[in-house]
Amino acid sequence: MKKQIAYSIIAGLALSSAAMGETSDTPTAVSTVTPEDLSNTTNEDILKRLQALEENRKTSLSSWTSKVRMKGDVRYRFQYVEAEDEFGADLSTSKNIQRLRVRLGAYADVNDFTTAGVGIRTGNKANSGNVTLGDNFDGFDLSISLAYFAIAPVDAKYGTATFGKMKQTWFDASNLIWDSDVNPEGIAYAYDGKAGDTGIFGSLGYFRVQEESLTTDMNLGQGQLGVIQPIGKTKLTIGGSFYGYDNSQQFTDPVLPGNYAVDYSIAEAFATLSVKDVGPIPFKFYGNYVNNTATGNENTGYCIGIKFGDAKKGKWQASYNYRDLGLYAAPAYFTDSDFADGGTGVKGSSLKAKYNIAKNLACGATFIYSKRTPVRTLKMDQQFNTLMLDLMVSF
Repeated sequence: MKKQIAYSIIAGLALSSAAMGETSDTPTAVSTVTPEDLSNTTNEDILKRLQALEENRKTSLSSWTSKVRMKGDVRYRFQYVEAEDEFGADLSTSKNIQRLRVRLGAYADVNDFTTAGVGIRTGNKANSGNVTLGDNFDGFDLSISLAYFAIAPVDAKYGTATFGKMKQTWFDASNLIWDSDVNPEGIAYAYDGKAGDTGIFGSLGYFRVQEESLTTDMNLGQGQLGVIQPIGKTKLTIGGSFYGYDNSQQFTDPVLPGNYAVDYSIAEAFATLSVKDVGPIPFKFYGNYVNNTATGNENTGYCIGIKFGDAKKGKWQASYNYRDLGLYAAPAYFTDSDFADGGTGVKGSSLKAKYNIAKNLACGATFIYSKRTPVRTLKMDQQFNTLMLDLMVSF
């Protein structure tokens, strides 16, 4: 009777281990167990077999977890927005808002030179994952925010090619024309290398913006080249970018009524200067300038700022920037969704601070004093005062 029970246990574990072995690169050492084998098996042999099965199970599980990583974050935001026109009249947009953003992703090492990632988040707008609380306790919309694979042979010595819906593959000195939530869709190549002490980086991309099955499509062609040069205790990053949209005037503007009013061929120059080990606090100057060469009206923009500390490496950080972005300097749909309620034709200041309370728990505060200049949908200027208080957990 005891041998029959032992046979059942070993056979069950053998089947379970074999199933796990099919998804692992580690070969399973378990062979088929028969009643004849048990007739000559001692309790010590059974124990050894059970231990071997358990070790194989742990090895298979460890192999899977070493290849696939899960991470995400949840952010709760209290937001107060006050808007006035140029004569001080209340535009009925002064109110308290509570918002939530949730992101979850799975990232896998497919083989020695290929990785893949899939992510979901709340909301479905390109430049924001925020959802506003207060819809009769209904559930939130979720969207696929990432779905890509990347190929980087020889430890990315010759760069990385990425396919699908991906994180931005270009360097962004500020979020002047690109909100950090925007994840483009298409094909991209990025390079990051060195020539002596000088770092060299660049990227090329071809992305689908709007699809039209019967006629033409709206696409984005992107290119960037930059260098990173250490200078004593400072590090200078300079470079240039180009973002060219084709057929834009044939497609609907998601922000303003009708089609896009102009074409977009955007040239950008950017620079950052990082300083550390000079004083008690590391700091960085940053800025960029953009010019939409496809039109001559309201076609430029710039952002300059300074950042103290680094919350990714330390306990806290604080930053200030000023920006002025022309109405037709870039597509409004992809700009910072928090600044002046999103869009172009905006200018003003932003003051931010972030503090790490404990491991994977942080709080932040942002105050934006901004002005939105006349656009097709407004007859006068609007002044926006925005206060955002955040609490975020990461896992």
